[in-house]
Amino acid sequence: MKLETGALIVVFLFGGTVLGLGFLVTKTHQRQTEANELAHQAGKRKLEALWSAPDFDLADQRGTRVSKASLAGRPWVVNFIFTSCRSVCPLLTAKMVQLQRKLPGVDVQFVSISVDPAHDDPMTLGAYAQQWAPGEKRWSLLATTPASLAPVLAGFKVTAEPSDAGIDPIVHSSVFVLVDAHGEVRALYDSEHREEFQALVRDTATLARAQPAPVQARTGEQLYAQLSCGPCHDHPGLAPALGGLMGKKVELDNGLLVDVDEGYLLESILIPDAKRVRGYPLRMPTYDGVIDSAELLTLLQYVKKLPEQGPVAAPKTAVDPICHMEVTVAEDTPHHDADGGTVWFCSETCRAKYLAR
Repeated sequence: MKLETGALIVVFLFGGTVLGLGFLVTKTHQRQTEANELAHQAGKRKLEALWSAPDFDLADQRGTRVSKASLAGRPWVVNFIFTSCRSVCPLLTAKMVQLQRKLPGVDVQFVSISVDPAHDDPMTLGAYAQQWAPGEKRWSLLATTPASLAPVLAGFKVTAEPSDAGIDPIVHSSVFVLVDAHGEVRALYDSEHREEFQALVRDTATLARAQPAPVQARTGEQLYAQLSCGPCHDHPGLAPALGGLMGKKVELDNGLLVDVDEGYLLESILIPDAKRVRGYPLRMPTYDGVIDSAELLTLLQYVKKLPEQGPVAAPKTAVDPICHMEVTVAEDTPHHDADGGTVWFCSETCRAKYLAR
């Protein structure tokens, strides 16, 4: 595919319509209907107070106590994550960082509350923040205990439960919650949808009485960093490496081999679920509507020139003997070494069950 054709496709995509373009997956009627409904809902939000956010007093990644009272005086956005998550949390954190980038200099606080008290202490959360947004002083990642987490979840009307299924030991709500300067919940958003995320940006700016600042022109390297590509793609256990991909083949989760060209890279940025690389359960956020067509092409050119850091072949995978899920084998993948070889697991939960047999 020639770059000129790619640019034309970008214009169509960012206009919200895909007109039978050959190499791109056509948006289904269901997806279009869902997007239209979400856009309609986002436009109807009146930002009236829904309920009061719960009281809490938790330590953040800096060791500072953060509470509902300390956040008073400016609006804040909160979501729920845990640092060892390999499925939805990297996507949620990428969206949180995108939101921060959309609101530079705006007097608003960003809060991520850990739903994993056993693992996420302030030091662990500090390393996580350093990985994703090292210069963001408005972001507080809060450590919890089992006793402090329960009322927080109940107060925000969200859930987090242990799970024996899936690749992560915890399943939890993936919404973003917008809270005003008086501690009143104003709205909830499903940030996986472009229209909902755009509404979150607008509504946060509205409560902060600010206008989202126009984004200055950025280089490919800046886009790669600011869109949080590295925290996933630079770690083989989370996402495929991007260096040296152009002209190679990758194996998809349906077993098909596809050529990596400009069309494939564009599709992966805009519709990442269309062709998922085998062995990677992590969902990537779409950047459709997050960057404009010029920035998309700038990012594309940067990714094309990334040097190869290692083999481009599909990652090594194994089957968890407990839940029978296919898992990507990396340095930090839970495993057990025995006389018969190494056994790999999707999570520490399955590893513990295996060892208890």
